[in-house]
Amino acid sequence: MISLPPILTPGKQSTGAAEASTIVANRPGRETTRSPVEVASSPARLPALQSGETVTAHITERLPDGKLAASIKGEAFVLSLPKGMTADGNALSLRVSAGPPLSFNLLDVLQDPATALRSSELARAVSAALQDDNSTALQTLSQPGRLPDLARGEVVTGRLAERLADGSAMVLIKNAVFNLKAPADGLLTREPMLLRVGATSPLLQFDLLRLNALPDEKSVPVAFTSGGRYLNGLLDAATQSAARGSLTLLSDPAAPGAGEQLRQSVEKSGVFYESHQRAWVDGRLSLEELKLEPQAKLLHEGRAGLSPELGQLVQKQLEVHEQKVLVFQGQAWPGQAVDWEIQREEVAEREADGELELPVWQTRLNLELPALGGVGARLRMVGKQVQVVFDADDVQTAQLIEQYRSRLGSALEGAGLALASLLVKHGAGDEA
Repeated sequence: MISLPPILTPGKQSTGAAEASTIVANRPGRETTRSPVEVASSPARLPALQSGETVTAHITERLPDGKLAASIKGEAFVLSLPKGMTADGNALSLRVSAGPPLSFNLLDVLQDPATALRSSELARAVSAALQDDNSTALQTLSQPGRLPDLARGEVVTGRLAERLADGSAMVLIKNAVFNLKAPADGLLTREPMLLRVGATSPLLQFDLLRLNALPDEKSVPVAFTSGGRYLNGLLDAATQSAARGSLTLLSDPAAPGAGEQLRQSVEKSGVFYESHQRAWVDGRLSLEELKLEPQAKLLHEGRAGLSPELGQLVQKQLEVHEQKVLVFQGQAWPGQAVDWEIQREEVAEREADGELELPVWQTRLNLELPALGGVGARLRMVGKQVQVVFDADDVQTAQLIEQYRSRLGSALEGAGLALASLLVKHGAGDEA
């Protein structure tokens, strides 16, 4: 597959084939022997690697965040290239660097001559199309709920995934699915498909570059499975819906058992539905508890098809899986809006003796209270120790929090926790 750089500047004048070839990829040469390649993920069982050894990493997938999934000696790695560098070839020649941690030095990007020739030809064709502005505006019928990183004027490749009966096409752009339509039939069938981002709001708009001469490209056809089409339909339904679900965490914050209700609001939010299904299969969760999940309620109500509600749940699950952060935007209690985030830190901390690893959780919430004004709270929990930071817009609110800090410590102690530290800020971050 031919890859393009993240951004091409519209209207740039080309000075010839030499310059055009550099547009396709900032390809490292032999002089980049010391370019470090970080190991973002490695297999549990590492293959035999010796410092100074030269190995070949066969690229299996280009990930949305720019990292490369690659096979080294038959084992799966995820590699991160130096900033600003792209790999346009099929494999990387690497030298094992002294560790730990394990890392590599990039020797070269390996590319077969035919692919290199096609890349050079394509770069010249793209440069000419940009200079002549030989393009056709496409209509965006739908776009994914979570958009890839795209900038106005950027040139990207598109891969035809499916032709639809209405003449439009499902096109893969940076691993995201767009439903695009051209003014004339047949324009969205030839590959490689070169698209320029024409606008970024309210919908992403693309211009199809009409290249005078395209190099022969033997591409592998892409098709959606029935499951892929269903998932895309769900996300499209979530995007088309104007109303997003509003979660109310507590019915009454002063009522007894508010803490348990808060826990249930998180657990039964639908984000963990599949893991709860597994717990039910294993006998760790009752069927009655599973039926409290929103997905189960939609199924019982006969709304488990391509409904906006289910699409929003699936979109939320994908966001949590990708970002590793659980975000609630709804109501803390009736009439009180809240933004709330929960995140587990990837690196655990150890106890003082260094033997036991302690999980580390972070949570933050922001409230605009009618009497106290804007208040933000950040909590970091290491084992049973809790670190708290309050940020109040009003100095009197900050003083009030300081006044009742002992009550907070007692409440945490009653829950089996210890208040390790409390910091109160106000205004522009001055300590109160």
